[in-house]
Amino acid sequence: MTVQPNPDWPWSLSEGGNLAGSFDWHDIEFALEDLYPDNDSFLILEQKDPQNDKNYWYIQSAIALKGPDQGKYIAGIGFPGETGPVLMERCFEELNDVIQLFETAYDRQPLELSGFENFFD
Repeated sequence: MTVQPNPDWPWSLSEGGNLAGSFDWHDIEFALEDLYPDNDSFLILEQKDPQNDKNYWYIQSAIALKGPDQGKYIAGIGFPGETGPVLMERCFEELNDVIQLFETAYDRQPLELSGFENFFD
């Protein structure tokens, strides 16, 4: 599995744990703008291989509730790795940076992952 969005897999969108029936880019952008500091405020844009649901790719975001990055936007990218799940994370101060990341993913373009760290390391 690659660390990039798959050009052929369909998207699903979950906002605060609620799966969206249908959506477009503007719905994603609005949901990102609507994030607030709370455990139930998060957004996940996900793909699964229609032939094998063990192959997946997702991007998610929320606002950090505590720690040195409190109040910043956390963006995470997850996929199956060779030895188990991988979750790459990076904090952003500006919402526009997170919106751009999601838009690049939604357009199924390669993402620049410099500055991301493996959460499980």
